[in-house]
Amino acid sequence: MEHIITQDFEFIAIVIIIAVLAVMIIAWFLDESPISNWFKASEGIVVSFITVPAFLFGMAISTLSNSIWDSHVSANLSLINESTAVRTLTSIASVLPANDGLNLKVATKQYVNAVLSKEWPAMKMANPAGKTIARSEFENLNDVANKIAMQTNQRSVIESRLITSIDSLRHERLLRLSLAYDSTNFSRWPSVFILSFLLMITVGLLQLRSPRAMRISLTMGSLCIGSTMLFLYLNISPYYGLNPVEPQILEESLSFIHITQPITGK
Repeated sequence: MEHIITQDFEFIAIVIIIAVLAVMIIAWFLDESPISNWFKASEGIVVSFITVPAFLFGMAISTLSNSIWDSHVSANLSLINESTAVRTLTSIASVLPANDGLNLKVATKQYVNAVLSKEWPAMKMANPAGKTIARSEFENLNDVANKIAMQTNQRSVIESRLITSIDSLRHERLLRLSLAYDSTNFSRWPSVFILSFLLMITVGLLQLRSPRAMRISLTMGSLCIGSTMLFLYLNISPYYGLNPVEPQILEESLSFIHITQPITGK
């Protein structure tokens, strides 16, 4: 439950309200509305008729699920790449002159600490302000790395590895923030709600002869559809929900950063 946030409970409440209203409206429309007799007089509606909206709904849910799964895979890969870049910077720092190496280690550690203590918690809470929380620490790390890389007597291999590592860190950070705040959203999938409603109407049509059976079927159908959408929603972001990506690998990177002497200058 620690990964469930306020907006998740809001979504649960909204799903329950919509489900109750859908059952009541569809039951009234098919059993008591002015045109209900036209439905009741219809013949030839067979059980196989439900396969059409059920198939379309299943395809929409499957596509949405794949999008969510791809986001989780990308988030894990991004975390690995970001941690790799951090460890590469630490490795480079160990072969630099003492003062340059120390400056690079301190800047790297400050950035990782900012991500872990401020940026990641904001991502878990879906707080948009988190997009800029660690920007200053990253820009400071970028400046330190660039100054070291652009020294006139700097070895080309060190320059290349520094620039590559910083570019990789920048790319993975932007990807992580995009996945956290611009991930899959139900509002971009109106077809899911439309097909859900059509599927419920089809369920009701199959029970026209018995209003009680119709309401029971509609209730069970709404529970099945609602629970499916709820579990998808709880996993819609890779950084919060039932199975979020955790930054253990990035935390472990801190153990590679050893600072044993004060900075004498940049």
